[in-house]
Amino acid sequence: LPVPLAETADLYPLGPMQRGLLYHSMLDDAGTAYVNQLRVDIEGLDEQRFAEAWHATAERHPILRTGFVQDDAQPLQWVARQVALPFERLDWRGRADLAQALDAYAQAQHRAFDLSRPPLLRLALIRSGERSHHFVWTRHHLLLDGWGTSQLLGEVLARYHGAPPAPAPRPYRDYIAWLGGRDAAAHERYWLSLIHI
Repeated sequence: LPVPLAETADLYPLGPMQRGLLYHSMLDDAGTAYVNQLRVDIEGLDEQRFAEAWHATAERHPILRTGFVQDDAQPLQWVARQVALPFERLDWRGRADLAQALDAYAQAQHRAFDLSRPPLLRLALIRSGERSHHFVWTRHHLLLDGWGTSQLLGEVLARYHGAPPAPAPRPYRDYIAWLGGRDAAAHERYWLSLIHI
């Protein structure tokens, strides 16, 4: 595998939805088919506390240190022991072209990731006024679905406000192990039987 063993904390197969997302991502010449982006204006933000909340949350969740590689038999996801969270902070107060500059910046961030090298996300906090910021979070859908995205953002905001995090969720590898123990043929027979109803 093109991943140094010393950097690897874990290695396991993809879930079915992840396999589909990876396949379509590899077919997309631009590499942006499943690159998602959230942009939000925030008032009265403490920049340092917000950045620290993101860093603490990222350290807690292995999926945010996950990349995807292909071996001879199947694609695998690997979890890095540690990654540097890409969190850019810019000060654009007073720019006459602020709206256009923010759009151009967000568009530039909406580009392909090297799926084999985590983290598969980019964060940017742009100061747009004395009390205002524009936040841009770009990530690959292989990491999080809509529900997971909202859960992660909720944890970041809870940390920002000083609330202790909820108990750590079970690792995604546990779900993959559970899937591997299921009778795939029985499930296929069941779903095919519904087609004939």
